[in-house]
Amino acid sequence: ECWSWGNINVVIDDKGGYNITIGRRIWLRSSRTAIYVDNQWYSSDDNTLPLTDISYTSGFDPNLGDYRDFQLNYDLVRDGIRTKIVGHIRDWYRAFGISFHLDTGDRPLTNTVPLDMDHVRTVFPSFHIEQIDQNDQRGYFTFEGEMSGDDDKHAGWWNSSSKVIRSGIQSCPVVLFNLTQQGEGDMLVLSPFSQFMATSLSQTNSNILEFGVMGSMLSIPANYTHSMVVFYALNGINEGIREWGKIMQNEYNRTNRHRLSDVTINYLGYYTDNGAYYYYNTEKGVNYEET
Repeated sequence: ECWSWGNINVVIDDKGGYNITIGRRIWLRSSRTAIYVDNQWYSSDDNTLPLTDISYTSGFDPNLGDYRDFQLNYDLVRDGIRTKIVGHIRDWYRAFGISFHLDTGDRPLTNTVPLDMDHVRTVFPSFHIEQIDQNDQRGYFTFEGEMSGDDDKHAGWWNSSSKVIRSGIQSCPVVLFNLTQQGEGDMLVLSPFSQFMATSLSQTNSNILEFGVMGSMLSIPANYTHSMVVFYALNGINEGIREWGKIMQNEYNRTNRHRLSDVTINYLGYYTDNGAYYYYNTEKGVNYEET
């Protein structure tokens, strides 16, 4: 099925695969859904986490409005007990993008042998990092590391040889754009949409971008949900990132009011932070405070 309220579409097949398209071109092609629990993997790609059915409903978010909700229902069987795992794919009427939500079921998911913090222990969604065909000229950039991601920010081609996510625990949102449009046309932002301190992006050795709960966490409580958004904008990178930020603020009832009125951020920090002029130089004959 193909659903769209704008230029970005989601195409879902009867096996639970999903593609994100812009216009008529595929931008993201799905990989597996998986859960690491009881020190082992359950995955849709080997049918240890089988898809049972796909359902559809609609809903309303008080901050973001109407959406269509496609539910990929999986059957997790542990010690003879079945747990329903649901992957939601939401197509928003405001046409800002597609969001993915994973409900991990009504039982805690625990491990005694954790994965490392640069990988994830729940996988939904996941996408191939690939060049679709020879006409696919997309690039990416992402922030990573300390100083709000400035230390290890990097960019490159969106293909299977690129190391997009170098450290999962330090990963940040990923921006995809069309190099033939010089970053001034269609773009996507891939970012967490909830549970920001517990989830991250990671990249596998098979060049799959996976989103989920960090692998170092030993326990996931019952009835846990996390989400990721694939945000779309058509007016280039700078405007697109601003629009993505506004959507995130809308969802969590945040504004710029405190930042705009803060003396330290607007004046003191600008002039005296490490790297700024007055960090190294006071006014002649006076100290930092007097400066």
